[in-house]
Amino acid sequence: MDMPIKFDTHQYIRSLIEAGIPADQAEAQALALSHAMAEATVAPSELVLLRTDMTARIEMLRADIYAKLDALAVGISAKLDALAAGISAKLDALAAGISAKLEALEDRFNAKLEALEQSMRAYVDRKFTTVYWMLGVSFALHAVTIGMLLRIMDRLP
Repeated sequence: MDMPIKFDTHQYIRSLIEAGIPADQAEAQALALSHAMAEATVAPSELVLLRTDMTARIEMLRADIYAKLDALAVGISAKLDALAAGISAKLDALAAGISAKLEALEDRFNAKLEALEQSMRAYVDRKFTTVYWMLGVSFALHAVTIGMLLRIMDRLP
């Protein structure tokens, strides 16, 4: 029997006999122990093979996980881009609506301001018409007064 771990059965039997165990029992124990060690232990070469196999499986799993993570990142990036485009479109529409409302408000404000300006001009023109008449009458009276003064002065010696 080929044993993966070194085990000297003769030395083991001698140790048991020296300890006071009968030779038949010592041989039986040595035989049973060698069978148990042959079946229950793993050879270093088997461990190397197992390690190589596990390393390969881990690398395959790692590559699979990285591929799935990359695909997930691409999917998330695409969804984020679509979401950003949607938000941008909504913001543009909102800005256009606000701009249109501001322009309408500005037009109404300008129309009211223009109407107020025309109303003020008409009011001022009405007031100045009266002032113009009063000034005209005043100048006429002054002219008459000056004319009369000149006549009076002409009659004076």
